[in-house]
Amino acid sequence: MSWMAEGWLRYLNSKLLTLYFAGFVGPLSANTVLALIPILKSTFNVDVGTVLLSITVLMLPFAFFQLFSGPLSDMYGRRNILVLGFLIYGTGLLVIGFSPNFNIWVFLGARFVCGVGYAFIGPVLPAAIGDLTEISYRGKVMGIYSSVATLAVALGPLLAGFFAYSWWYVYFMLSGMAYTSMLLIWFILGKIIEPRKADVQVASQVANDLKDACSMGGVMALSAAGFLGFLSFMGVQSFLSDALSLHPYYMQPDAIGLILSVGGAVGIFVSPAAGHLADKLGRGKVAYLGVALSFASLILLLISRDFPSFMLSMALFGVGRNLFWLPLVALSVELSPRQRGATSSVFNSIRFFGYAIAPYLLTPVYEGWLLTGFSSGLNAVTIVSLLLLLVTIPLIRYVAGRKLPELMVETAGVLEA
Repeated sequence: MSWMAEGWLRYLNSKLLTLYFAGFVGPLSANTVLALIPILKSTFNVDVGTVLLSITVLMLPFAFFQLFSGPLSDMYGRRNILVLGFLIYGTGLLVIGFSPNFNIWVFLGARFVCGVGYAFIGPVLPAAIGDLTEISYRGKVMGIYSSVATLAVALGPLLAGFFAYSWWYVYFMLSGMAYTSMLLIWFILGKIIEPRKADVQVASQVANDLKDACSMGGVMALSAAGFLGFLSFMGVQSFLSDALSLHPYYMQPDAIGLILSVGGAVGIFVSPAAGHLADKLGRGKVAYLGVALSFASLILLLISRDFPSFMLSMALFGVGRNLFWLPLVALSVELSPRQRGATSSVFNSIRFFGYAIAPYLLTPVYEGWLLTGFSSGLNAVTIVSLLLLLVTIPLIRYVAGRKLPELMVETAGVLEA
């Protein structure tokens, strides 16, 4: 029986639908700023480097605090940690909506609060999906989850681009969605696992869980691949909006929003197929394909000169990015089923540090492009991103060669039968 004909409740029951909606809100908010970079420069009268701090101040607390959110969700339950996260996250979004009445530092401070809040959401959602599914069809469920998140990635810049000159209303809407997610999780999700009581002090228990997760074979290699992947992807995405608004392109915010959104739009359809392929072909092969297509898209970006060519490049980029991330996220909750929260936290924390520092590390490359010998700052950043992507290949190969505990148990059960 094909996966399309299997019981739909496996993929679309009330608890999973709640998690899909919750997983939509974060990427929708995080990616709005990418299309707003030229407008935010004008709104707050600052340079591009200061605006790009909004990515760093969001992602640094997100990367740091999620180290603890996963283990805490193992101990106190997924629902409690998710509710706390959405309460903080929604409040940060609300303050962003009011920030034009103040200054850039209020905007950046609210982004920091959002980063703290989403740290208690991002790694816990995949862990919750892992709790609710079996390995035989988890890739397909992860594909749906990834497709929903990719839809948010597509809509975020699109919304921001079309409402660029009244962008604060978008954040008021996002705040309402965050609070709605909080209520849905509290009333629908329930206890999907029995919280594991800490047998020592909480801090010691969290430290022990993180130590165990980091010592597991494959976790650090997987995390390093995620770090380099985000460093590569965000190296391009962070500067594309600003580059397209300047000479020789002079594109308007709505056109820039479309270019930034097309990868997410394509990914909506790619993600379910990627999940199916990951279950059929294996996590490693699909990740390799993602690397290859992402590499090809960046080569195309180097020679893009007009709106259609940029659209094509970013569409291919969206396909490759989805094929790259889905198997890695699935592996992060499969390397140690007993400690899904901890391993998911380690993986997501390390990879999002790559997201956080990409604008900071690559701003000198982008702004100092005359010294690099490349034709533009965007091209210089793209070359760096290509090189970073190549380094992920041996890391993926190492992780993909490991035996997954659930698969070993399933195989043993078949042999015994």
